[in-house]
Amino acid sequence: MEKQALIEGIRLGDPKVINFIYANYHLAIIHLVETNSGTREDAHDVFQEGLVVMFQKTKDPDFELTSQFLTYLYAICRNIWSNRLRKKSGKEVSLEDSFQETVADNDPPITDDNEQYHLYRKMFLRLGEGCQKILRLYLRKTTMETIMKKMGFSSINYTKKRKFMCKEKLVKLIKNDRSFSEISNP
Repeated sequence: MEKQALIEGIRLGDPKVINFIYANYHLAIIHLVETNSGTREDAHDVFQEGLVVMFQKTKDPDFELTSQFLTYLYAICRNIWSNRLRKKSGKEVSLEDSFQETVADNDPPITDDNEQYHLYRKMFLRLGEGCQKILRLYLRKTTMETIMKKMGFSSINYTKKRKFMCKEKLVKLIKNDRSFSEISNP
């Protein structure tokens, strides 16, 4: 569903659009919150609150969404959860953020308004924790030296090799999924 249709659906309170948003974007918010000291119940609350904020934003006739829908919703929910954690702890918090815009340097952007993003997320979450962490760091443009230190690896060459292996594993998982051929050849 196109982002303008999503915005209009939220503005009108269209149940089909709301159901579509839940079905397609709820898991990303659950993952965000659960990865950052939250529960599934917290994630549901944050998602609901994020939708309310989106609803309020769409009421402004001058509102124009310049990013992808999920990027915007995710940022809203991330801010909501970050504020809750900050209030709870009384200090600044740094969230572990796994939302990615691209799979690899040469691959096309993965947007929230298509099935590619959902296939990528599903397969990314099937990777082991180590590979997920390496790829998150890599996609945030973290230096190989920093990745090496954070992962406890002994050399930059080994770090590059592990990153390559994780990336290859992710690509293989994606290409071996039965929905890949449907998505890549509509």
